[in-house]
Amino acid sequence: MTMNRVDAGVEVGAKPVPDMANLPNDLSLAVKYNTPSDEDMASVAGLRANSEPWLSRGETLDDSLKALTGLRPFVHVAKVQNQVVGYVTVERDGPVPGAAYMRNIVIKPELRRRGVGSAVLNQALQVARDMYRKTIALRVDPANSTAVSFYRKAGFTTVATVVSKKSGKLRLLMSREL
Repeated sequence: MTMNRVDAGVEVGAKPVPDMANLPNDLSLAVKYNTPSDEDMASVAGLRANSEPWLSRGETLDDSLKALTGLRPFVHVAKVQNQVVGYVTVERDGPVPGAAYMRNIVIKPELRRRGVGSAVLNQALQVARDMYRKTIALRVDPANSTAVSFYRKAGFTTVATVVSKKSGKLRLLMSREL
């Protein structure tokens, strides 16, 4: 085992925040993807717990970590400057027979409308193609007009309106060909 010297006063384990001032306007080329490490899972859980709809449901960080641990094989972490900026989960099967299923896509709020969401969505589409799927599906709250618009611009169409088993609320079931 190698030991590194740590200067006094340096907080070990603290992650630097991406340098917002030096980020390009279109971050899509700066985003890198990987499977999540244990440390990444903690960051991803923090993103989820502080994003809608989980925030308004009162989901704790521990709840998010538990839920994401069950999804870990399907989690793809997006990083910029080696810092987690978002994630997407893509499963081989979901509510539409034969289609991949995108369960979650979450981007740090301060990086939205900078190309990160589109880049992460494109990664999800590629993951679905790598699973030899020809279609990808997702569910979204129809009241989340920003998300619905984002998916429509990306070529998704509404195929059904369904009731969420967890919340009992209506959701749009959307899909698109790959």
